[in-house]
Amino acid sequence: MFLTKKSNFKEFITVLGIIFYAYYINRLSSAVGVMPIDSFGFFDTAFSILKNKLPIRDFWIFTGLIVDYMGAFFLIVFGKNWASYVLHASFMNIVASLSFYIFLNKINFNKIFAIFYTISFATLCYPVSGTPFAYIHAYIFSLISIFIFIIAVKNNNFLSWFLIPIFCFMAFLSMQTPSAYIILIIFFLSIKHFVKHFDFKNVQFFVLGAFLSILIFILFLFFTKTPFINFLYQYILFPLTIGEGRFSSNEMAYLGLIDQLNIKRILGDFKFLHAFLVPLIFVAIRYRKKNKGYLNSFNLIIILSSFAFIFNQLLTANQIYIFSMIPLLAAVLHFNISKIDPSSKLVWLLIFIVLFASIKFHFRYNIDRKFHDLETIDKSKAIDAVAIDKNLKGLKWINKLNLDPLNEIDSIKNALVVIKNDQRKKILITHYQFISTILDEDLNILNRWYLWDNNTHPTENHKYFEFYKSMVQKNVDKNKIQVIYLLGHDNEMMLKNIKNYFTNVCFKSKTLEEKRFSSHELITCK
Repeated sequence: MFLTKKSNFKEFITVLGIIFYAYYINRLSSAVGVMPIDSFGFFDTAFSILKNKLPIRDFWIFTGLIVDYMGAFFLIVFGKNWASYVLHASFMNIVASLSFYIFLNKINFNKIFAIFYTISFATLCYPVSGTPFAYIHAYIFSLISIFIFIIAVKNNNFLSWFLIPIFCFMAFLSMQTPSAYIILIIFFLSIKHFVKHFDFKNVQFFVLGAFLSILIFILFLFFTKTPFINFLYQYILFPLTIGEGRFSSNEMAYLGLIDQLNIKRILGDFKFLHAFLVPLIFVAIRYRKKNKGYLNSFNLIIILSSFAFIFNQLLTANQIYIFSMIPLLAAVLHFNISKIDPSSKLVWLLIFIVLFASIKFHFRYNIDRKFHDLETIDKSKAIDAVAIDKNLKGLKWINKLNLDPLNEIDSIKNALVVIKNDQRKKILITHYQFISTILDEDLNILNRWYLWDNNTHPTENHKYFEFYKSMVQKNVDKNKIQVIYLLGHDNEMMLKNIKNYFTNVCFKSKTLEEKRFSSHELITCK
């Protein structure tokens, strides 16, 4: 009995340590530097929910629905400030790390090695961004779905089969890809498993989980009065045009898939993943007939999912956010080697590579902030964002697009004064998507992001432009908008880019700061 209590105490300390580390390492990463379009992408959209302005229903988003609602929860519980915003991302890093650790325990992985791989995973998971990011939410929920699937196959547990569709659905409502790829992989492997090992109770709970997920979503649309057609256009049809354009390397695409298919991108950028994935494929094939129980399904879903995650990175052309696959793949390979030869010294080579990669990417992404293109920037010039507002405490402001942080902060502060003192009904179009939150004012945002290349919302030459335009007009009419403010840098936000979104409206324009800040009063056309 005493030994059991002692063991439970050690496990409690271990879990507590993982929670603290996962929280701390993400907070450390988020503290320095911004790329406004990414750093604040889910800040004001979450705040808008608190003002009963809902994503999809009232303004355009094409991803991150569940991220917005989770963000709203953190803002309302912990305060409308930067600390709460970052806590959301840190919480997800904790969830991902604990899920990985629990998964390793469930497959009876060596405890010491499990802790090592989990710490590495926590270092490389959410901290690469530091702030809420839809792709990483989807990646985490997808990984959890994979872990649960493996446990379901291993233990033949009906509760696990019930949870799989729920986490898959959460992944999809965070980001359509890579979630859709993982959902397809899990679905077909589940069918394969049920055919071979049919258990009516497991099938029943798997279907029940899927049915419950869909039912909850339908009820969500009903109670929030969100038209399904809005969801269809924003979350399904419009994103398909983005993926189609990138896959076919259309000239309108931000970056075509063909541009990503080169040795440097495929092999160079993912070399540490390949260092474990290639041997894992070899081991999985070589010992397929000798493996017992769930190990073949385990290896297969990890290998297929790895290909899906890498493909998604190539297709989206984002900064790499899947480095935490390195300790995951290493742990899976380690597990396979231990089954083949428990005394093998190869595992120490795996440990060394993971340690090297973790340190390398920690400094490059968490410290040097490569994800936000700050790797070559002198971050000692960063200024405490409290200079903008007390609610941004904890953020050191420096931005690659404006290497004079004091100048940028002064521009933002001047804009805040103008916007706050204007009592008219207004819209703010900006990538500084924290202004509504710190002013505690509904600024009737139109989009999460504003790029004029059909990659964040339809523009004039897009087939869904008329639908988007009708949403904008409803926003203007419903909220009786009188003036629109544009805030950015170096002509980032210009009237010529948005004026065609409005019907039977003319503008009385005023430049408030050259190339950065302007106001446009809506007037009746003569």
